[in-house]
Amino acid sequence: MKVVGYLHNSDLLLEDEKGVMVIGGSHYVLSLGDQVEIDSVIDEQAKLYQVKISFASADHSMWHEDEIQVRFCGDREALKSYLDATTVH
Repeated sequence: MKVVGYLHNSDLLLEDEKGVMVIGGSHYVLSLGDQVEIDSVIDEQAKLYQVKISFASADHSMWHEDEIQVRFCGDREALKSYLDATTVH
């Protein structure tokens, strides 16, 4: 999935042809265009995953391992509801 946006609380919006995902907790500073691939589940209940990250600034030439927490996964319509429910107005 590609990083396509920044959200509140340092969360990132990822998107691919299957849908969108909101993630947080990366040990790296991710930028627009970076790629994140879920590798394996660390803790399913906590939604904690092992991922591989490639950086657009390095022309996606290397993969780096990291752990992230998935805060949301779904389609654009469900994302709107998630953001309405989690954003302080």
